[in-house]
Amino acid sequence: MKHILLIACTFMLTLTSCKWDTTKGALKHGETLKASIESFEKNRKKLSTKLVSTLEEAEESLSEENPDLPAVSKDFEKEWTTIQNRYSKLKKDFEKVGQSSSDYFNELNTLSNSISKESLKQDELRKNKELKMTWDKSYREAEVSINKVTTVLESGNDFHMVLVASSIRQKLEQNVNELKVISDQAKALLQDLELFTQAGRDLVEG
Repeated sequence: MKHILLIACTFMLTLTSCKWDTTKGALKHGETLKASIESFEKNRKKLSTKLVSTLEEAEESLSEENPDLPAVSKDFEKEWTTIQNRYSKLKKDFEKVGQSSSDYFNELNTLSNSISKESLKQDELRKNKELKMTWDKSYREAEVSINKVTTVLESGNDFHMVLVASSIRQKLEQNVNELKVISDQAKALLQDLELFTQAGRDLVEG
């Protein structure tokens, strides 16, 4: 009898331990995804602030009556290098969000598949599938926006080359107009990425 009780207690402790491990694993994946999204948003804000301010300052400097083009060009190049570095960090963070969200959904499906009652299991798997479809849509849209930001940065690089040349030719009007277009594109795209961050927060908090 004592032997049976000992086995039963051991089984209960093992079962409780397994459940706790499952809970810890699920929570860990959720927290990892949340941290990845927060890091992405933090760097998106930094990039947004730097990108917009740099473009606006360059536009303002070029709009002055007698702008110092070599000085503007030098300042722009310095700030643009910082922006490129921030963008590289943003892309790495985005990749981390993609990986952590994949792990998150794998964990959800593992939990759902461990449910004994078939009807309840299928209902949970359906919910997981619907949630993943919504998330994947947000992720793809953010990926498109990030790729477009790449185009904006390439335009900024080209603009700088034109600016350097304009230091000699002094053709300002076209430069200011081109810079305004780049600035408007950047603002719109960074707002799209902000929506992606909110979708990520809804995912881990909902």
